[in-house]
Amino acid sequence: MERKRKLLLVHGDKGGVGKSTLAGLAIDYALASYGQVAVVEGDEKIDDVSTRFAGVPGVQGFMVDLARPDASEEAVIALFEELEGAGLPEVVVVNTPASASATLDRQAAVLVEAAHDMGYHIAVAWMLGPDDSSAALSAESDLCKLADRRVAVVNERFGDGKRFSWTRHPARAAWLESGGLESALPALTDRAITAVQEHPGRYSDLAAPGSALSTITRKYVGEWVRAAHAGPVALLFQDAE
Repeated sequence: MERKRKLLLVHGDKGGVGKSTLAGLAIDYALASYGQVAVVEGDEKIDDVSTRFAGVPGVQGFMVDLARPDASEEAVIALFEELEGAGLPEVVVVNTPASASATLDRQAAVLVEAAHDMGYHIAVAWMLGPDDSSAALSAESDLCKLADRRVAVVNERFGDGKRFSWTRHPARAAWLESGGLESALPALTDRAITAVQEHPGRYSDLAAPGSALSTITRKYVGEWVRAAHAGPVALLFQDAE
């Protein structure tokens, strides 16, 4: 069977919930599994993912403003024209900006149809914050409803899952009953996070012998990468049943 192209959108409609981190882990996974990946940075003001992977072999980067509620159709057209112009990359990871729903969810039906016409399997990661609004907004995302696969991701940096409104919110039951999945992004210590942020490139390279990190930090980063790849990232890359 021919392997489907992957269009992964890291979504969540709130800033500071770990979208860029999960996008970076997905890029790392794609490089290991496919050898190359296209990265779409959706926020022109915060280009943390594209900056991190600038110059990394196998990474093709694009900047597309996806925070355009007043011009959502134009934003989606720009996104797909970039993909077609690049020859339809096999794996595309889109790091969406905060409040991207006003752009992407408004155009979700056309976006999904166009992606399917191009041969893409669409997976959406909904990054959860610990509050009620993050859980409630998951139920309002048309992009999540129409995607081939959707994974709600609890970022354990904010504490274990029991502290999240998601675990008790009615939106969770509806999400799971409709075929949505859930997983957790493991946490790193603040010291390890600082070390990772100071050194760009692939997370897995930072865990390798000879990296700029200390021996013990490399071990913790390696465990973190493996857990994330085996958890939420692997779920995003699986084809829908």
